[in-house]
Amino acid sequence: MASSLFIVGEIGVNDYLVAFAGNTTVEEARAFVPHIVGAVRSVVTEVIAAGARTVLVPGMIPLGCEPQLLALDQSSDHDPASGCIKPLNDLAELHNRALNGMLRELRRANPRTAILYADLYGAVADLIASPRKYGFRDKPLAACCGGSGAYNFNMTAFCGAAGTAACADPSEYVSWDGVHFTEAANRHTACATLKANSPALLDSWTAEARRRIGCT
Repeated sequence: MASSLFIVGEIGVNDYLVAFAGNTTVEEARAFVPHIVGAVRSVVTEVIAAGARTVLVPGMIPLGCEPQLLALDQSSDHDPASGCIKPLNDLAELHNRALNGMLRELRRANPRTAILYADLYGAVADLIASPRKYGFRDKPLAACCGGSGAYNFNMTAFCGAAGTAACADPSEYVSWDGVHFTEAANRHTACATLKANSPALLDSWTAEARRRIGCT
């Protein structure tokens, strides 16, 4: 236990996605935040009690950039720069502030345990803002595999259903099916987390090792 890395999460993404698919408002969803963060705290506390000494907790993704929610959204409250839904991203940032506050409390209570935060929001937002910098296509909000429309997402024709098709090169896309990220996007977030939390470790690897996992 003491020599292993425990990843606690992602916890909360489905709570928000399912709620919004069921017409929950952003204001109503804000009340979920303390409950979801409390669930994360409970799990982290349990693994520490079981002997974990290194725990990584992923933060919330930018919900307003998810093709599923973009396809469902009928409002005009989109960020002009990114194209993402601003109130949903504000909710994700609220979640992350509460999560980080909770993690600070746990670090004070458990000084012998490394409790790390993975900033998924920042990593994904960076891809959306500068897709070509990381080898992604110019329009990063559409899914690779899906049905139709501006975001290639249809609630009645999920990826794999009749009438849907996958793109030729998933590595150019941030979203695989409108809900889950592609392998290329996940690699980017993993590398961003390594750079933020363990830059010395990453620097100690050979160029070949970094290239093999995509952390150049």
